[in-house]
Amino acid sequence: MEQMEVYMQKKQWPRYLLCVVGAFIYSFGMNAFVASMGLYAGGVMGISQIAQSVVTEKLHINLGGFNLSAVLYFFLNVPLFIMAMRSIGKQFLIKTGINVICVSFFLGIIPVPEVAIIEEQLTCALIGGIICGAGAGITLRAGGSGGGLEILGVYLAKKGKSVSIGKLSIVINGVIYGICILLFDVSVAIYCIIFAVFSAIVVDQAHTQSINVQVMIFTRNGGDAIREMIIKEFSRSATLWTGVGGYTEKDTVIVYSVLSKYEAAILRRLVKEIDPHAFLVLNEGCQIYGNFPKHL
Repeated sequence: MEQMEVYMQKKQWPRYLLCVVGAFIYSFGMNAFVASMGLYAGGVMGISQIAQSVVTEKLHINLGGFNLSAVLYFFLNVPLFIMAMRSIGKQFLIKTGINVICVSFFLGIIPVPEVAIIEEQLTCALIGGIICGAGAGITLRAGGSGGGLEILGVYLAKKGKSVSIGKLSIVINGVIYGICILLFDVSVAIYCIIFAVFSAIVVDQAHTQSINVQVMIFTRNGGDAIREMIIKEFSRSATLWTGVGGYTEKDTVIVYSVLSKYEAAILRRLVKEIDPHAFLVLNEGCQIYGNFPKHL
Protein backbone atom coordinates (compact mmCIF):
# COMPACT_ATOMS: atom_id res chain seq x y z
CA MET A 1 0.00 0.00 0.00
CA GLU A 2 1.25 3.49 -0.80
CA GLN A 3 2.75 5.57 2.01
CA MET A 4 0.07 8.22 1.85
CA GLU A 5 -2.72 5.63 1.95
CA VAL A 6 -1.15 3.99 5.02
CA TYR A 7 -0.83 7.38 6.68
CA MET A 8 -4.43 8.29 5.85
CA GLN A 9 -5.87 4.96 7.04
CA LYS A 10 -4.38 5.56 10.48
CA LYS A 11 -6.09 8.95 10.57
CA GLN A 12 -9.57 7.95 9.33
CA TRP A 13 -11.42 7.06 12.54
CA PRO A 14 -10.57 10.31 14.34
CA ARG A 15 -11.64 12.14 11.18
CA TYR A 16 -14.95 10.28 11.09
CA LEU A 17 -15.50 11.39 14.68
CA LEU A 18 -14.66 14.97 13.71
CA CYS A 19 -17.35 14.81 11.02
CA VAL A 20 -19.90 13.87 13.70
CA VAL A 21 -18.68 16.64 16.02
CA GLY A 22 -18.80 19.17 13.18
CA ALA A 23 -22.33 18.07 12.29
CA PHE A 24 -23.49 18.53 15.90
CA ILE A 25 -21.97 22.00 16.21
CA TYR A 26 -23.45 23.06 12.87
CA SER A 27 -26.90 21.70 13.77
CA PHE A 28 -26.87 23.36 17.18
CA GLY A 29 -26.00 26.73 15.69
CA MET A 30 -28.64 26.30 12.99
CA ASN A 31 -31.50 25.42 15.34
CA ALA A 32 -30.54 27.53 18.36
CA PHE A 33 -29.68 30.80 16.60
CA VAL A 34 -30.68 30.70 12.93
CA ALA A 35 -33.98 28.81 12.76
CA SER A 36 -35.17 30.23 16.09
CA MET A 37 -35.07 33.74 14.58
CA GLY A 38 -36.71 32.75 11.30
CA LEU A 39 -33.48 33.08 9.31
CA TYR A 40 -32.31 30.83 6.50
CA ALA A 41 -29.03 29.29 5.42
CA GLY A 42 -27.88 29.03 1.82
CA GLY A 43 -27.72 26.03 -0.48
CA VAL A 44 -29.63 22.82 0.13
CA MET A 45 -30.17 23.67 3.79
CA GLY A 46 -31.77 26.99 2.87
CA ILE A 47 -34.03 25.32 0.30
CA SER A 48 -35.14 22.80 2.96
CA GLN A 49 -35.82 25.55 5.50
CA ILE A 50 -37.85 27.64 3.07
CA ALA A 51 -39.90 24.59 2.09
CA GLN A 52 -40.74 23.98 5.75
CA SER A 53 -41.70 27.62 6.24
CA VAL A 54 -43.99 27.51 3.20
CA VAL A 55 -45.71 24.39 4.57
CA THR A 56 -46.16 25.74 8.11
CA GLU A 57 -46.64 29.49 7.53
CA LYS A 58 -48.17 29.79 4.06
CA LEU A 59 -50.13 26.53 3.87
CA HIS A 60 -50.82 26.55 7.65
CA ILE A 61 -50.06 22.84 8.07
CA ASN A 62 -49.25 21.90 11.65
CA LEU A 63 -46.28 19.53 11.68
CA GLY A 64 -46.55 18.93 15.42
CA GLY A 65 -42.91 19.75 16.13
CA PHE A 66 -41.64 17.57 13.27
CA ASN A 67 -38.57 19.09 11.61
CA LEU A 68 -39.38 18.77 7.92
CA SER A 69 -36.24 20.63 6.87
CA ALA A 70 -34.03 17.90 8.38
CA VAL A 71 -35.73 15.22 6.26
CA LEU A 72 -35.71 17.36 3.10
CA TYR A 73 -32.03 18.17 3.62
CA PHE A 74 -31.22 14.46 3.65
CA PHE A 75 -33.27 13.50 0.60
CA LEU A 76 -32.12 16.47 -1.48
CA ASN A 77 -28.54 15.30 -0.98
CA VAL A 78 -29.25 11.73 -2.15
CA PRO A 79 -29.37 12.47 -5.93
CA LEU A 80 -26.23 14.61 -5.62
CA PHE A 81 -24.41 11.68 -4.01
CA ILE A 82 -25.54 9.29 -6.71
CA MET A 83 -24.41 11.72 -9.41
CA ALA A 84 -20.98 12.26 -7.87
CA MET A 85 -20.15 8.71 -6.73
CA ARG A 86 -17.92 7.84 -9.70
CA SER A 87 -16.01 11.10 -9.94
CA ILE A 88 -15.26 12.07 -6.33
CA GLY A 89 -12.89 10.34 -3.92
CA LYS A 90 -14.24 7.53 -1.75
CA GLN A 91 -13.13 9.00 1.59
CA PHE A 92 -14.55 12.42 0.69
CA LEU A 93 -17.93 10.85 -0.07
CA ILE A 94 -17.90 8.69 3.07
CA LYS A 95 -17.14 11.63 5.34
CA THR A 96 -19.63 13.85 3.55
CA GLY A 97 -22.24 11.11 3.91
CA ILE A 98 -21.53 10.83 7.64
CA ASN A 99 -21.92 14.58 7.99
CA VAL A 100 -25.19 14.75 6.02
CA ILE A 101 -26.75 11.88 7.99
CA CYS A 102 -25.62 13.34 11.31
CA VAL A 103 -26.80 16.87 10.44
CA SER A 104 -30.21 15.49 9.48
CA PHE A 105 -30.35 13.52 12.74
CA PHE A 106 -29.18 16.34 14.99
CA LEU A 107 -31.50 18.88 13.36
CA GLY A 108 -34.35 16.52 14.16
CA ILE A 109 -33.50 16.00 17.84
CA ILE A 110 -32.13 19.43 18.81
CA PRO A 111 -35.20 21.53 19.63
CA VAL A 112 -35.72 24.92 18.02
CA PRO A 113 -36.42 27.31 20.93
CA GLU A 114 -39.91 28.79 20.87
CA VAL A 115 -38.37 31.95 22.32
CA ALA A 116 -35.05 32.90 20.77
CA ILE A 117 -32.00 32.67 23.02
CA ILE A 118 -31.07 36.18 21.91
CA GLU A 119 -33.88 38.43 20.72
CA GLU A 120 -31.77 40.65 18.45
CA GLN A 121 -31.65 39.29 14.88
CA LEU A 122 -28.26 40.75 14.00
CA THR A 123 -26.63 39.15 17.03
CA CYS A 124 -28.23 35.79 16.24
CA ALA A 125 -27.04 36.05 12.62
CA LEU A 126 -23.47 36.74 13.78
CA ILE A 127 -23.33 34.08 16.48
CA GLY A 128 -25.12 31.56 14.27
CA GLY A 129 -22.66 32.27 11.47
CA ILE A 130 -19.69 31.72 13.77
CA ILE A 131 -21.05 28.47 15.25
CA CYS A 132 -22.28 27.01 11.95
CA GLY A 133 -19.07 28.07 10.21
CA ALA A 134 -17.02 26.37 12.92
CA GLY A 135 -19.01 23.15 12.54
CA ALA A 136 -18.71 23.17 8.75
CA GLY A 137 -15.02 24.02 9.01
CA ILE A 138 -14.36 21.06 11.31
CA THR A 139 -15.97 18.75 8.76
CA LEU A 140 -13.92 20.23 5.92
CA ARG A 141 -10.74 19.91 7.95
CA ALA A 142 -11.56 16.24 8.50
CA GLY A 143 -11.72 15.76 4.72
CA GLY A 144 -15.48 15.82 4.17
CA SER A 145 -18.08 18.47 3.43
CA GLY A 146 -21.59 19.53 4.32
CA GLY A 147 -22.97 18.09 1.09
CA GLY A 148 -25.30 19.99 -1.20
CA LEU A 149 -23.65 22.64 -3.33
CA GLU A 150 -20.17 21.52 -2.31
CA ILE A 151 -20.74 18.07 -3.82
CA LEU A 152 -22.20 19.61 -6.96
CA GLY A 153 -19.36 22.12 -7.24
CA VAL A 154 -16.67 19.48 -6.81
CA TYR A 155 -18.44 17.25 -9.33
CA LEU A 156 -18.49 20.04 -11.93
CA ALA A 157 -14.84 20.86 -11.21
CA LYS A 158 -13.85 17.21 -11.73
CA LYS A 159 -15.75 17.23 -15.02
CA GLY A 160 -13.68 20.18 -16.18
CA LYS A 161 -16.51 22.69 -16.04
CA SER A 162 -15.62 26.35 -15.59
CA VAL A 163 -18.23 26.85 -12.84
CA SER A 164 -16.55 27.13 -9.44
CA ILE A 165 -18.13 26.27 -6.10
CA GLY A 166 -18.06 29.96 -5.19
CA LYS A 167 -19.86 31.09 -8.35
CA LEU A 168 -22.39 28.29 -8.03
CA SER A 169 -23.11 29.26 -4.42
CA ILE A 170 -23.55 32.92 -5.31
CA VAL A 171 -26.11 32.13 -8.02
CA ILE A 172 -28.15 29.62 -6.01
CA ASN A 173 -27.98 31.58 -2.75
CA GLY A 174 -29.00 34.71 -4.66
CA VAL A 175 -32.13 32.87 -5.77
CA ILE A 176 -32.78 31.63 -2.22
CA TYR A 177 -32.48 35.09 -0.67
CA GLY A 178 -34.58 36.54 -3.48
CA ILE A 179 -37.31 34.08 -2.48
CA CYS A 180 -36.89 35.21 1.13
CA ILE A 181 -37.61 38.78 0.03
CA LEU A 182 -40.73 37.72 -1.87
CA LEU A 183 -42.11 35.39 0.80
CA PHE A 184 -41.03 37.09 3.98
CA ASP A 185 -39.26 40.43 4.32
CA VAL A 186 -36.25 42.34 3.02
CA SER A 187 -34.75 42.45 6.53
CA VAL A 188 -34.87 38.65 6.71
CA ALA A 189 -32.81 38.38 3.51
CA ILE A 190 -30.31 40.94 4.81
CA TYR A 191 -29.74 39.06 8.07
CA CYS A 192 -29.48 35.80 6.14
CA ILE A 193 -26.71 37.30 4.01
CA ILE A 194 -24.90 38.52 7.14
CA PHE A 195 -25.14 35.00 8.56
CA ALA A 196 -23.80 33.50 5.31
CA VAL A 197 -20.86 35.93 5.17
CA PHE A 198 -19.73 35.28 8.75
CA SER A 199 -20.18 31.54 8.31
CA ALA A 200 -18.02 31.61 5.16
CA ILE A 201 -15.28 33.60 6.92
CA VAL A 202 -15.04 31.05 9.73
CA VAL A 203 -15.12 28.12 7.27
CA ASP A 204 -12.24 29.60 5.25
CA GLN A 205 -10.07 29.75 8.37
CA ALA A 206 -10.41 26.00 8.83
CA HIS A 207 -10.45 24.70 5.26
CA THR A 208 -6.74 24.02 4.74
CA GLN A 209 -7.43 21.97 1.60
CA SER A 210 -8.32 25.12 -0.35
CA ILE A 211 -5.03 26.87 0.53
CA ASN A 212 -2.30 26.40 -2.07
CA VAL A 213 1.27 26.09 -0.84
CA GLN A 214 4.48 26.48 -2.82
CA VAL A 215 7.00 23.90 -1.67
CA MET A 216 10.76 24.09 -2.21
CA ILE A 217 12.82 21.19 -0.89
CA PHE A 218 16.60 21.42 -0.71
CA THR A 219 18.33 18.02 -0.58
CA ARG A 220 21.72 16.61 -1.48
CA ASN A 221 20.87 12.97 -2.08
CA GLY A 222 17.10 12.56 -2.18
CA GLY A 223 16.03 14.66 -5.16
CA ASP A 224 14.83 11.86 -7.44
CA ALA A 225 13.23 9.94 -4.56
CA ILE A 226 11.33 13.01 -3.39
CA ARG A 227 10.18 13.81 -6.92
CA GLU A 228 8.91 10.26 -7.42
CA MET A 229 7.18 10.35 -4.03
CA ILE A 230 5.35 13.59 -4.91
CA ILE A 231 4.17 12.15 -8.23
CA LYS A 232 3.14 8.79 -6.74
CA GLU A 233 1.62 9.88 -3.45
CA PHE A 234 -0.01 13.21 -4.38
CA SER A 235 -0.53 12.88 -8.15
CA ARG A 236 1.35 16.16 -8.61
CA SER A 237 4.34 16.99 -10.72
CA ALA A 238 7.61 18.48 -9.49
CA THR A 239 10.46 20.47 -11.04
CA LEU A 240 14.11 19.82 -10.16
CA TRP A 241 17.17 21.95 -10.62
CA THR A 242 20.67 22.01 -9.19
CA GLY A 243 22.06 24.74 -6.95
CA VAL A 244 25.17 25.31 -4.88
CA GLY A 245 25.05 25.69 -1.10
CA GLY A 246 26.34 29.10 -0.07
CA TYR A 247 27.95 27.80 3.10
CA THR A 248 29.00 24.27 2.07
CA GLU A 249 29.68 25.12 -1.59
CA LYS A 250 28.34 21.66 -2.45
CA ASP A 251 25.77 20.74 -5.09
CA THR A 252 22.18 20.75 -3.83
CA VAL A 253 19.05 19.51 -5.60
CA ILE A 254 16.04 21.80 -5.36
CA VAL A 255 12.61 20.19 -5.76
CA TYR A 256 9.73 22.57 -6.48
CA SER A 257 6.03 21.71 -6.38
CA VAL A 258 2.63 23.14 -5.39
CA LEU A 259 0.29 21.28 -3.05
CA SER A 260 -2.61 22.09 -0.78
CA LYS A 261 -1.80 23.03 2.81
CA TYR A 262 -3.32 19.72 3.89
CA GLU A 263 -1.06 17.76 1.51
CA ALA A 264 1.97 19.83 2.52
CA ALA A 265 1.57 18.71 6.13
CA ILE A 266 1.81 15.07 4.99
CA LEU A 267 4.71 15.90 2.65
CA ARG A 268 6.85 17.13 5.54
CA ARG A 269 6.66 13.73 7.23
CA LEU A 270 7.38 11.80 4.04
CA VAL A 271 10.37 13.99 3.10
CA LYS A 272 11.84 13.47 6.53
CA GLU A 273 11.71 9.70 5.97
CA ILE A 274 13.61 10.07 2.69
CA ASP A 275 16.16 12.67 3.78
CA PRO A 276 16.22 13.74 7.46
CA HIS A 277 18.59 16.58 6.56
CA ALA A 278 16.40 18.07 3.81
CA PHE A 279 15.49 21.75 4.09
CA LEU A 280 11.90 22.80 3.26
CA VAL A 281 10.49 26.21 2.37
CA LEU A 282 6.69 26.60 2.26
CA ASN A 283 4.85 29.67 1.02
CA GLU A 284 1.09 29.73 1.56
CA GLY A 285 -1.65 31.40 -0.44
CA CYS A 286 -0.12 31.40 -3.93
CA GLN A 287 -2.42 31.91 -6.90
CA ILE A 288 -2.32 29.32 -9.68
CA TYR A 289 -3.58 29.55 -13.25
CA GLY A 290 -3.71 26.78 -15.81
CA ASN A 291 -3.72 23.02 -15.42
CA PHE A 292 -3.87 22.54 -11.65
CA PRO A 293 -6.86 20.39 -10.59
CA LYS A 294 -7.77 20.67 -6.92
CA HIS A 295 -7.67 17.51 -4.82
CA LEU A 296 -10.27 16.77 -2.14
